[in-house]
Amino acid sequence: MAAASAATQVAHAASSAQQATRSMRTGVLIHPSTAHSGRFLVLPHPRTLVPTYYLSASSSTSSSISTDQLYELSTLQDSKHDRSWMISRLNQVISSGQLDILSRIDARFLVVSLLYSVLGDGKYRSREDMFEQIALELHVRRSEELCEAIPELKARLATGKDSAEGQQNEWTDVVVFEKLEVTKRALEDVADVQDLPNGEQAYRLSLPKTFALLDSKHSTLSQQSTFISAPNTLGRTFERSWPHDSDPSPYVSLPSPDKEAQDCQDAQQLRSQIAAEIIATYLPDKLAAEYFAHLGIKVDQ
Repeated sequence: MAAASAATQVAHAASSAQQATRSMRTGVLIHPSTAHSGRFLVLPHPRTLVPTYYLSASSSTSSSISTDQLYELSTLQDSKHDRSWMISRLNQVISSGQLDILSRIDARFLVVSLLYSVLGDGKYRSREDMFEQIALELHVRRSEELCEAIPELKARLATGKDSAEGQQNEWTDVVVFEKLEVTKRALEDVADVQDLPNGEQAYRLSLPKTFALLDSKHSTLSQQSTFISAPNTLGRTFERSWPHDSDPSPYVSLPSPDKEAQDCQDAQQLRSQIAAEIIATYLPDKLAAEYFAHLGIKVDQ
């Protein structure tokens, strides 16, 4: 219980510091048109479990049905130089501001990570029990990490000067995440489902379902047309990683009207490798290694 109060105390200190500096912060936020409002949640990142901001936002489909989506908040910071940003629509320059980006993320990555990282016993659980247990376990882990990282806090807890009584003892946003419709749909896509006598359902992570999902993403991402459509990101990564002295650009650029697109086995293997590495950035390290083995891709140690 002593460790459980650590996260709360540090969170209070961080909150006070944020309130003191929030009015002084300037920056630019880039976001999709579907992510203009919603609620921010602090959830474990799928690969590292580090607390990360996610926006839960609702959007209307073509059939006028409202569906919730999840967006990850990332920040582009330059530790050496201040950056300024020209906002053309406002005809305004934001000086010394950081760039924040909201990008859509598949909620199934978060669900897979939580189930794989915390609930590894293969037992079936109701959705509510599953996420409550995850919230409790991750809160304890985070509290213990904070105690080890902050000697003063560890010393205070060891002497009993701070009590955990009445303090928050679970990662509350994980519980909130469980109640989102996008989470319910994601769980059904990556978990085995068992009907219970009381009419409810129980779940456990299914690796076959998870790998089938990842295979679908990998197949799309590794296509030549995908790389051609993203020359500044995938295309550049491909060209930097090309293992031969020959020009790699024909394999990631549109052909001239009188020529067909060029491709070869080495190019296909490299695209597959790059696609797998991108997917792995949203998987726990151990699961990523299992998925690389599933694809037959060797990982450099």
